[in-house]
Amino acid sequence: MKPGKYVLDLLDDTQENGKTILLLRHSKRDSFQGVPEHIRPTVEITPEGVGMAIEFGKALNTVVPGRRLFLGHTIARRCRMTAECIAEGYSSAQRIQMVEFHTEIEEPVVNLSLFVALREEIGWQPLMKKWLLGEIPPTIMQDPLRYSGTLINRLLSFHHMNDGDMFAVIAHDITLFPIVYSMFGKPVTTIDFLNGVVISANSNSAEIMFADAGCSLRTVL
Repeated sequence: MKPGKYVLDLLDDTQENGKTILLLRHSKRDSFQGVPEHIRPTVEITPEGVGMAIEFGKALNTVVPGRRLFLGHTIARRCRMTAECIAEGYSSAQRIQMVEFHTEIEEPVVNLSLFVALREEIGWQPLMKKWLLGEIPPTIMQDPLRYSGTLINRLLSFHHMNDGDMFAVIAHDITLFPIVYSMFGKPVTTIDFLNGVVISANSNSAEIMFADAGCSLRTVL
């Protein structure tokens, strides 16, 4: 499956007369191996990741042609680079607007040193599952349900959009895990590059969707 294909397939099935919001994991990044924790936000996407993001932007323009696209991202360099590459692929600068949104996406980690110690002790995926199941103290990581609700509300409250517009925010797998769990009850701890949730909203309701190799999920907010 091509990176971003799950999201593109979901978009192909949404109506064009409402507002569409995408929350995506960044494109393929360089390895974290040997990278100190405080340097990780500066890690970039790989040349392959650049190509993947550009191709995703081109495909996005094919699936939903003519839409005005707002692009936001977290403060991490890999997310900013992914957004810029998607914009390059989407083309036509007249229909693209980069927006400041990174302050709206809170860090789920409250105490970095305790979080890193736990990650090294039990591993990334077991830690993520414990977090989603409410087994990690809020002094180490934010409550996942509260985190999810706050982020979804902020995405839906983005007020620059008109009907037919699309807003894509490039974030991280750890940003997406609590949303998939809180919306669908599925403790996903792995999300592919350029995969994420699709929200289709109008004045009366919003539908949120997620798909990967193991599931295809949707619910009304």
